[in-house]
Amino acid sequence: MNNLLFSINAVFPLFLLTALGWFLTNRKVWNGDFLKLGNTLSFNIFIPAMLFVNIYTADFKEVFDGKLLGFVLMFVCAVCIIGFVLTSLLVKSRARRGVILQALFRGNFALLGVPLCQALAGDEGAQIASVFLAFLIPVFNIFATILLSIYSNDPIESPVAVIKKILKNPLIIACLAGFVFSFARIPLPKLILKPIGDLKSLATPFALLILGGDFKFKSFVKNLRYILSAGLSRLILIPSLAVLFAALLGFRGLHIALVISTFATPVAVSSTAMTYKMNGDYDLACELVVFTTVASAVSITLLTFVSKLSGIL
Repeated sequence: MNNLLFSINAVFPLFLLTALGWFLTNRKVWNGDFLKLGNTLSFNIFIPAMLFVNIYTADFKEVFDGKLLGFVLMFVCAVCIIGFVLTSLLVKSRARRGVILQALFRGNFALLGVPLCQALAGDEGAQIASVFLAFLIPVFNIFATILLSIYSNDPIESPVAVIKKILKNPLIIACLAGFVFSFARIPLPKLILKPIGDLKSLATPFALLILGGDFKFKSFVKNLRYILSAGLSRLILIPSLAVLFAALLGFRGLHIALVISTFATPVAVSSTAMTYKMNGDYDLACELVVFTTVASAVSITLLTFVSKLSGIL
């Protein structure tokens, strides 16, 4: 019951903000031009501020676990490779391929992963999740940039052009800046850190409002086949396999909590802003975030319950 209540309390506020965004669009409080501007603001300002602060404030020396990080990164790579092959064979639309691939490996770790790990493993769980955040977010964004570039509606770009996109990506720049300031122990005065922190606090609610504002029921029905296959793979198949392999490798307790928090969380809200910026199937990206956010309340609870019942968590 506690796990169910936690999942509901973590996910339902996100759903309410998304629903509010949809309501405001239908009441014509804002229009398509505002939503386009909102996506640009999220991608260039709010989400980078959130990533910078999270990485800058992480304590790397205390809870870094190289073996666990290696497993998580290898599993992410495996999901990308297998997903790349399957989507190339099964999905005809290029713009949909990149979005589906991104949904498979890119969870909402920054927003839900850290508090979920804390709920499952206490303060130590929150600390290790915060440290892993600094490594996973750049990896997620680099992979997403590459895949969305390959499968964009635009003409196929050269490897040099893709690398330039990665280096110019505001999310990657924010992560690198956070690493530099953290490891170099460069202190930021309060008059600078506070406004960046204020921007960080806007990142998730603003992105969810824009997400809901762009949501279209007609498109949802049209994409239902892709939403169900990619969404259920994201929420059930992939996290179940990740936990199984982690357990077979001897990981237990806190480590399993981190694996669940990485792979069982819904699709990252920031994925919609990147999809929009890189000319992917934006409607499908929004619908995958909405579906997985709502359904994750059930899937996370079930995976947590089974993990505890089996004695590995």
